[in-house]
Amino acid sequence: MDSENLRLVFLKWSDPRVEPAWKSMETGEMSPFLHYDYLRYLARFTRRIKPLYRLRIACVLQGEEILLLVPLKGGSRYWRMLGELQGCDRTDALWKPSLTVAEREELAAFFYRSVSQKLKLHRIQCDSPLLARLPEDRLENAVQVTYVRIPVPDDPEVLLKSLSSSVRQNIRTAYNRMKRDGIDYRLDIYDADHPVSDGVWKQMMDLYFDRVFSKYRSEQVRSWWGRRKKRRIYYRYKHDTLSLHYLPNSFHAVLWSGDHIIALMNGLKTHDGKTAVIPRLAIDTAFGFYSPGYVLLTEVIRYIASHPVLQELDLSRGDEKYKFDMGGQPYTTTDIDLKASC
Repeated sequence: MDSENLRLVFLKWSDPRVEPAWKSMETGEMSPFLHYDYLRYLARFTRRIKPLYRLRIACVLQGEEILLLVPLKGGSRYWRMLGELQGCDRTDALWKPSLTVAEREELAAFFYRSVSQKLKLHRIQCDSPLLARLPEDRLENAVQVTYVRIPVPDDPEVLLKSLSSSVRQNIRTAYNRMKRDGIDYRLDIYDADHPVSDGVWKQMMDLYFDRVFSKYRSEQVRSWWGRRKKRRIYYRYKHDTLSLHYLPNSFHAVLWSGDHIIALMNGLKTHDGKTAVIPRLAIDTAFGFYSPGYVLLTEVIRYIASHPVLQELDLSRGDEKYKFDMGGQPYTTTDIDLKASC
């Protein structure tokens, strides 16, 4: 690659070159957190909560062709990855698909040389060429964060029988308790073929919101007004709420007892439909005695095994024990901080 003919430009989201170039770089297996349609919701939300941020797409061009793009937010002193926000679990640059690994790494090196401001590139996926050509003289910090995925075989019993004896017993106990106490249950999957209705979506949001703001101390809001304000933001403006609700590649698994939701997961599917990525999971603690989380995961694993395309359940950011209990395998993203160049 002739690096002398490369140039870096910062384009606005409104630039007519951005969307077609971006979508031409999306691949089947790409994380849905990198899709243009997902990050468009995130960009709108960022403008609302951080109106002083500039949103730019850093593009490396050869002639007039965009070979690399990096979605950023920030200003004159530093740039951050646009997707470095709760609800978006992976970030990365996007490359022209026909480029080789070596060419992508060369473009990454050119990007670093061309951006003199401080860079905070967090949640970079582990196989990104951005990590291969880090400028060591600028590196201030590099921290890996664990994520978990569950590959599901065609026969779900192969996976379920491979779990530890204590986890298998916990699953059996959960089912037995529900049967003994007459707790009926069913799994419903909502996706492009079975869209979620507004009524069901509100039920899911009510459970998720109450779970988040009761479980996590840092999220708890004591005042009635503060909680109402938070609820309005989560229901009407949050990028992940809107994308999970409206994007055609959304994937929702709901465990019902009658007309009551006892556990749920909300996520997005990759373009090739092989992976469902789950950033939200919640249970109704009133049913905690029946371990509805274990039941939900078991039923979803069986659903994926019977599905002609789905192969993997990606439980996303965090190394919670239940993810490994159910056969999860770890992978990482990396948070990179680079100081300004001299």
